[in-house]
Amino acid sequence: MKVLLISHTCQSVTEGQPKAAAIAARLDGELLVLAPDRWKHYGTWRHAEPPRSAGYVYIAAKPALPWTGPAQSYLHFYPRLAQLLQHFRPDVIDIWEEPWSLVSAQACRLRNRLLPRARIISETEQNLAKAYPPPFNWLRAYTLRHADFAVARSREALDVLHTQGYSGPASVIPNAVDPALFRPMDRAACREALGMEGFVIGYAGRIVEQKGLMELVNALPLLPACVHLSFAGSGEYTGALQARLRELRLEARARFLPSQPLQALSRWMNAIDLLALPSRTTPRWKEQFGRVIIEAHACGTPVAGSDSGAIPGVVGQGGVIFPERNAPALAAAVVPLCLDPDRCRTLGAEGRRQILAHYTWSKVGERMHRIYQHVQRRPSFDA
Repeated sequence: MKVLLISHTCQSVTEGQPKAAAIAARLDGELLVLAPDRWKHYGTWRHAEPPRSAGYVYIAAKPALPWTGPAQSYLHFYPRLAQLLQHFRPDVIDIWEEPWSLVSAQACRLRNRLLPRARIISETEQNLAKAYPPPFNWLRAYTLRHADFAVARSREALDVLHTQGYSGPASVIPNAVDPALFRPMDRAACREALGMEGFVIGYAGRIVEQKGLMELVNALPLLPACVHLSFAGSGEYTGALQARLRELRLEARARFLPSQPLQALSRWMNAIDLLALPSRTTPRWKEQFGRVIIEAHACGTPVAGSDSGAIPGVVGQGGVIFPERNAPALAAAVVPLCLDPDRCRTLGAEGRRQILAHYTWSKVGERMHRIYQHVQRRPSFDA
């Protein structure tokens, strides 16, 4: 079997390439990964990183329109994709891009014209049923009409696909984490190295308003005096949080760290007592997965999350859920954990168990391989 995986996420050795490596390890055949040579990632241009795995062929190609005004990345496409398809002749084309992106429709159209027997898989993370203007509504309709299988990152994202008219076979396959990198460590040593004391609630990621971090700050006066906050990340909302902490006279109970490389982030996850993800749903966005949840769980750290988007399903039995935009509810959910270290350890252990059962790259690679086999032979299917 020959598989072409088209994915801007596969620019990164840590974000997308582990999935490619896990697929290649299962595949009885060839995997070719196509990624853009440059991409704007949260406002900063970055270049494709050479893969660490030799299990697949990797092409970092020059895309057309990698960033175009309000459309941002969704109008990008590959001018030489037709030549690549004719040369490689894949059996399966896995499009790890949203179905309303131009590259998704481009791949479908070229498949129809050049390789009509090849199968198309369309992947999506969008969990809001948005009404897109032309041409994006047309691109989405075209892609979903020609997809042979759909992969959604969450149950909500799958429901959105159905509201958009997709009625073909589909499965929910989550993001994943490396459980050897994010793993339980000596917590006392990690805390000492980072200078942490008391009960530490941590947040890692972009420091932006929609992540609900003001609720976390506003909950601090309602929590025991031993509770401290640790923020690892950067963003334009940092100043607002620091100003509110000064207003509450609690700046001594919060610490702001820059974004951490993965090895350091794993140590930080082991040093905190609880990860918080208090995201807020907006008209244009709600939490699509929450990768930091599975990173914390892989370290045996419990999670307190809001009920925004996919958070409750990813947290599962490895933490507690509270209503979004509600600081008192956040505090009420967290106080029992502050007072019961054994309960924290139990939730953290359950989170780690969930990771090993469902959220490793090996599990994701296995399930994607089963889908590839399915679309080639089309039997009854349950991924």
